[in-house]
Amino acid sequence: MNDGGPPLATRSLDRCLACGSDRLRGLPLRYEYRGSFPLVECRVCGMRFLRVQPVGEGLASLYDTGYFESDFRCGRSESGYFSEEAFREENRALLAAFEKLRAPGRLLEVGCAGGWLLKHAGERGWEAQGVELSAGAVEHARALGLRVFHGDLLGAKLHPSFFDLVYLGDVLEHVPDCAAVLAEISRVLKPAGYVYLRGPITTNSLARRIALAASAIAKREIVLREPPYHLWEFMPRSLRRLFGRSGLAVVSLAQSKIPPGQVHGRKTGFERGAMRVLDTLNLPITRAFNVLGDRMVLVGQKR
Repeated sequence: MNDGGPPLATRSLDRCLACGSDRLRGLPLRYEYRGSFPLVECRVCGMRFLRVQPVGEGLASLYDTGYFESDFRCGRSESGYFSEEAFREENRALLAAFEKLRAPGRLLEVGCAGGWLLKHAGERGWEAQGVELSAGAVEHARALGLRVFHGDLLGAKLHPSFFDLVYLGDVLEHVPDCAAVLAEISRVLKPAGYVYLRGPITTNSLARRIALAASAIAKREIVLREPPYHLWEFMPRSLRRLFGRSGLAVVSLAQSKIPPGQVHGRKTGFERGAMRVLDTLNLPITRAFNVLGDRMVLVGQKR
């Protein structure tokens, strides 16, 4: 699919940024959107990522205002981001989860979008600030009186050992260098500070595992004709290793499964039916055994 724009500026990765290994194997999945973006897996640490990735202004252009109205969270949100009430209860639950880890203190949200969580955190006594790549989202957050840096986390140059808790919600899979971001989070966290990570582990699910295996056997590719938002396709094992190398101990990793019927992207009738069956089987397995999820919440702590 092409939205009419020019090809995206890209880079090609010959090594895994998570562990440095050049032992990569291709997986039968690619994005097609103003270019071709194939998925590979590191044979050493298990990290999955797009071998060709959008960079610079091309990457930033994917996160315009339209993204926050329809595409964020893989298009599964029932509301556009800029509705405060649509996210108030979710943010309340998130902040309650943070406060089970520690009392309100200094909070950093990486990828804070328009700032609703930061606003609600401030109302509960947190000293909150954010980092956000989208210019439109930063403008919205600053209009609320929030302290938000426009750019990426590495460019923010925040004080070391400063924050009590860092939150990333559906963010880490989008950044150019997930290992560098986690290392920076470790640097800006206070000793024993927490990182609370929430996001997709799509290729970990039963349906996606079967689809990848069947495509490999048939020597065919799964083609996603949509923007290559997810530069990284995390698995629980690769995430645990990545956290450990960043000086962050994994306190907990809870998997969840998106309910059957909520299929994202263009699918044939057969594909939708097959996914519904597999997801119906997958849901109770994930709930009972904390495996084969396509979403996760990971809590880490700085050593």
